[in-house]
Amino acid sequence: MEEIVLEPKDAVDWSYRGEGAVNLVLAYTGSSPTFLGKMMRIQKMPKDGNENGDKSENGLTTHEKLIWADIKDLVSCKNKEIEEYLFVKHVMRPLLGRKHVNPGIRLLVAKEFLESVEIIITSQRPSWRADAASVDTYRSSVLLMDDLTLFAHGHVEDKPCLSVEIKPKCGFLPSSSFIAEENVIKKSITRFQMHQILKLKENGISETSEYDPLDLFSGSKERILKAIKALYATPQNNFRVFLNGSLVFGGLGGGICKTTSKVELAFEHILKDIIKTDDGLRADRFIELVAETVYTSGVLDQLLDVQKLDKYNIEGAIHVYYDFIDQPCKVCRELNQYSSMHSIPLDEKVNILKDFLISATAKDCSVMISFRSTEVGLSRSSSHSNLHLESTKQEFEYKVHFIDLDMRPLKKMEVYYELDKKIMNTYLEMLKKKGDQPRCF
Repeated sequence: MEEIVLEPKDAVDWSYRGEGAVNLVLAYTGSSPTFLGKMMRIQKMPKDGNENGDKSENGLTTHEKLIWADIKDLVSCKNKEIEEYLFVKHVMRPLLGRKHVNPGIRLLVAKEFLESVEIIITSQRPSWRADAASVDTYRSSVLLMDDLTLFAHGHVEDKPCLSVEIKPKCGFLPSSSFIAEENVIKKSITRFQMHQILKLKENGISETSEYDPLDLFSGSKERILKAIKALYATPQNNFRVFLNGSLVFGGLGGGICKTTSKVELAFEHILKDIIKTDDGLRADRFIELVAETVYTSGVLDQLLDVQKLDKYNIEGAIHVYYDFIDQPCKVCRELNQYSSMHSIPLDEKVNILKDFLISATAKDCSVMISFRSTEVGLSRSSSHSNLHLESTKQEFEYKVHFIDLDMRPLKKMEVYYELDKKIMNTYLEMLKKKGDQPRCF
């Protein structure tokens, strides 16, 4: 852990970059060589005060300790932010590859530093995020990480660095025999597409996306290109672009629903020094570059393997959860039946829950791809991969990292089950209104 302690005066050197449900991300904008090219993740505290349930400052719950028993450091950990770091280091990194996962380092901070940060960034945050949660000022440390939207670290960039952040979501269709007869459509339509209908109904989005995660994970050049085009057309919170660390496309906290011609024109202008082609074609060539990189790097194959650790779907895993926490199964009571999942041995139940939670992290993480153009035929850096973009006759260096690999609390199992039910009910209701047979749109 770094021995430097950040004080209130240091808060002005950090600016808001974005946030998820659990953490805020700040980028370093000061001049200290120690922090150049770095960003920090700070934990949030929900304003309703209902954060931890039975999970206190003392780390994992008793049941979670059984699930992660083979990772001694994690089980003995008494501190939430160290726990997050250990989870990424010991669980996700070996599964996704050392090259693509950077767990970061812990950095000590004064309480007053976090209080100053809270004051400075509140106005920069989307109001719905700020209303729901604030900086958790009771933490003694934050996570310091490489800013993956930059290429070189520790010195100012000589060439522009373009980075794209993609949230791919779940890239396979479940085939579990525990999926109820009435929910069989799950086996032919992606969770992402069905969730879009619920978000539309609840006004979370103004129109549905054409994006299909199966395209992105397909390993087919044409389908990957189709997926990136759809993400570009309706970015929501699944597609963002940074230039030298500054957001230039997509939304900060909530995402933007639709790429208008005005947005596209501005983005074309931003790309002019990076993508060497005619006006009006740069965004298309950029989309090609991203698709080509996803295809060539093959990193989504690794991610898909980890997502597929969920073999039973939530409809199967939920029964195991109730046994494991030693409570009567609410789902069996609700459905008035008894699931065979209750009969399997305890050690197998532990593995099912562990795999399900790891898979949940993999289904909701993001992929950060950073690009920098290089001269054709220039000596190539061994630490980065290279790509030739035929349509512009340019060479690019690129690197790919997985981010947002947070551990999922065990108690979220009930939340996952309820959300799944809600998504299914809304989708089936829509089909009934349409008078359609279930089919892919």
